[in-house]
Amino acid sequence: MISQDFYNTYKNYLERYVCEGGTEGVLLEAYQDLTHELDDNHVQAANILDIHTRALREIMGIRRDSDSIQWIYIDRATEFLAQILVVIDTFLLQLKDRIEHDPLTGLYNRLALYPLLNQLLKESQEKNTPLVIAMVDLDNFKALNDRYGHYVGDEALRTAAKIIKKSLRGGDKVIRYGGEEFLVILPGTNLDKAQIALERIRTQIATTALVPEVETTITVSIGAVEYQGKGAISVNELIARADEAMYRAKREGKNKVVCADENKLEGGK
Repeated sequence: MISQDFYNTYKNYLERYVCEGGTEGVLLEAYQDLTHELDDNHVQAANILDIHTRALREIMGIRRDSDSIQWIYIDRATEFLAQILVVIDTFLLQLKDRIEHDPLTGLYNRLALYPLLNQLLKESQEKNTPLVIAMVDLDNFKALNDRYGHYVGDEALRTAAKIIKKSLRGGDKVIRYGGEEFLVILPGTNLDKAQIALERIRTQIATTALVPEVETTITVSIGAVEYQGKGAISVNELIARADEAMYRAKREGKNKVVCADENKLEGGK
């Protein structure tokens, strides 16, 4: 539910707007203050409508006598608007889901990456639990595309995505980072345990015909880094460390898992 602080702020601005003649300045102030108090889980039309209705009742009760007949019509209109807003909410949630997912693999895409990883990073810091980030890159993918065409490349990506997802726990996240790169996030997991899952991904991809009609073995190079949940650190730094470890795996012969230098990463003070 939306917090009491949000309710009080909303009511204050609504009262000023109603009583001061609908000035634009009040709206601008409200936009700035109210958006700071909302998070993604609370921005739903039904919640805002409930806040609005409660606040309006209080304001109307304070400023003038309420006519019960008038409130019947207000309630009916509010109920109608609520039903319309439920439909709009559903549409917007579906749109958000489509925007944040890669149409080829069905995985999260980079638009979803930063909100998702920032939230998991925050939880890691609050609970003081580890978090592992891994970059998974298909080896020699460009050569596969050049030789067999993009249709075969797309099939390989789809199959690789399924293998990666099936190799992980339900709470782990997989993102198509770009091209043939996938970012894997393993919350509540240290590097030793994460390596088991990452080796499973590497082995299954290496031993699976990603495109049955093509006699080409495809492997992956994986780089991983652990954040221990202590100190401040940026999402970009974590990704860069995982990416660096992945390129080490490439240089060391590909088809392997490499962990970032020092194995475990703590943020600065």
